[in-house]
This record gives sequence, C-alpha cells and structure tokens, in this order.
Amino acid sequence: MGKTKKLPPAQSAFPSKVAQKNVFKQQKPTHLVAVRVPIPKPNRLLVAICKIPYIPLSPALKIKTMKTAFVQFHLLHMSLLGWHAFLCTKGKATATAQDIDAQVLLRGIKDENVKDPIGFLPIAMSDVDIQRVINIRNNTAHLNLNSIDQTAMTDLPALVLLNRSIIQPAVATDIQRITNEMSAGNLDGLVTYSFSFTPAFSFEKAFGLSQIVYGVILEYLADALMTLLLSKLNLANITIDVFANLKYIMDQVNTNQDYLAPGGGTRGDAQLLAIVFDTRNDNAHDAFVRSTTDWKLQLDSVHDILDVINHQADAVEVKKIIDRLVELEAEGATVTQEDFTFFE
Repeated sequence: MGKTKKLPPAQSAFPSKVAQKNVFKQQKPTHLVAVRVPIPKPNRLLVAICKIPYIPLSPALKIKTMKTAFVQFHLLHMSLLGWHAFLCTKGKATATAQDIDAQVLLRGIKDENVKDPIGFLPIAMSDVDIQRVINIRNNTAHLNLNSIDQTAMTDLPALVLLNRSIIQPAVATDIQRITNEMSAGNLDGLVTYSFSFTPAFSFEKAFGLSQIVYGVILEYLADALMTLLLSKLNLANITIDVFANLKYIMDQVNTNQDYLAPGGGTRGDAQLLAIVFDTRNDNAHDAFVRSTTDWKLQLDSVHDILDVINHQADAVEVKKIIDRLVELEAEGATVTQEDFTFFE
C-alpha cells in the first residue's frame, strides 16, 4: 500500500492580523450624523423671581422686619440731599436736580472712592463699608426681608459713617439716635415727615409722599403679588420683590390678557400694570417730580390691581389712604406721619 500524501495545513479564514483589522473596520458604520438636541432656554423672568426666594418669617418677625425696612427707607431719605450736595462739590451731580436717585449717588461714591481711597472722601471710608450702605439701599428697594432681618443692625452703622465721611454730622447724629432705638427694639415713631400740597415742588413733600407710597407697596402690594404667583406657578417659594414679580406678570399678560382674571383686555390690565410698575420704580429710584405730581394716579393703580387680583381687603385699606390724602389736600392741611400708620 503506498504512503498517503500529507495535505498542507488549512488556511486560516483570517490569514493575517491585517485582514482581521480590515474585517472589523468594515463593521463600523460609514455614515455618522451628529444629532443636536435643542436645549430650551429658561424663562429669564421666571428665573429672576426664583433667584432670591422669600423664606417666610414668623408673623411677629415679619412685622418687625417690615418696620425695619420702613425706617431704613426714611434713613436713606435723610441722607440723600447730603450725598447729592457732596457729589455736586466734586462735579459729579447737578445742583438743580429734583430727581435724585440714591442708587446712582452711591454707585458714584463707591467708584470714585475706589479710584482715590485717600482723597475722595473728606474722611476716608473703606469700600466694604460703602458696600454695606449700598446693601441697605438695595435690600430696602427690593424688599429683601430675609436679608434685612439678618444684616440690618450690622449694616446700619455704615450709614452713620458715610454721613460723617462727607461732613454731615447732624444727619449722622440723628441716624445714630434712630439706630440706637432700633437696637433697643423700638421701631415705632422713628419715621417722621411733614408737608403740604403746595403747587411748587418741595423735597419735604417728595419725601413724605414717597414714604407713604413705600408703606403701601411694602404692606399691601408685595405680599399680594407674591401670593398670586405662588398660586399660579405652584412653587414653594419665590421672591417678594415687587420689581421682579411685576415684570413676570406683565410678560404673562402680554401673552394672555386674561392672566390676572377674565376680562383683562377690556379692563386694560396691561396698561394698569404699566402704571403700577412706574409707581414702584419712581418710589425705588427717587423720581420725585412725577411721583409728587401723579401720586393719586399711582396709588389708584395699586388699589385697582389689588381689586383685580381679588385682594379686596388690601384694596380697601389703600383706598382709605388715598381718600385721606385727598381730604388733606382739599383742606390745605399739613400732612404728617400721624395721619398714616402701617404694620399694626
């Protein structure tokens, strides 16, 4: 029997590493298409009302903090003309101005003091302390009750320092007296004003009317707007800042005229909200010329918006204030803090 001839070994289906690599390469997809998933932009106005939420204070502490804010508003007015006069001496303000925005003055003082920390103020003051005064102004204007509760008594000494720094010793002494009363827990009777409804402009009238309007905004309007939005948005907490909440509401009404209540287009809710917004801004930015001329229109707008959003009890209280002012104007009487009480 002859020998069987050996066959050569079977060839591998994958004869080389190169071949293996080629096979796997062929298994890869040849056409990759990048799919971009659009990310929706957050509603910036909604973000704004959630940015610094009001964390509810106990009823007693809330009243105390609102009284503190009310006094701070008064102390800022006590300081305003001195700040303005000082900046006029530096060529940074106009002596004849009647609209004198504390925010603008304080920003100017801060900026110039940073440039020249030794020579700008007659008595040197740190940037940290100037910022504390700015914080007082901002917390008061934006109704940041939580911050006022936590920082008012540590920030207020800086307000005394600033008035001393610009050589306003009488104002500084008076503010020190008031802050001493506040430290002792006495918050009533610290705000005083006296004015008459003369045709001519006066800062006495401007400060007095502004104080009354601030009280109306703080006690009646702020809580009502926040409550409205909490119910509509189903959120746990949002800001109590009237500026932020009004901007959000106005934006919603532009899209849906019935956002506040049915019949918004017929009532003219958008126009009404615009007046309320001007009222808040004139009050926060010391726009005294319009606010002393249009005080009734502005307070009426607050009354009307409270009525629209079904806060009738608050609307009634605001109407009492309006009627009393109208009565005092008709009588030519002097208006004082004794005629109006807030936060009882």
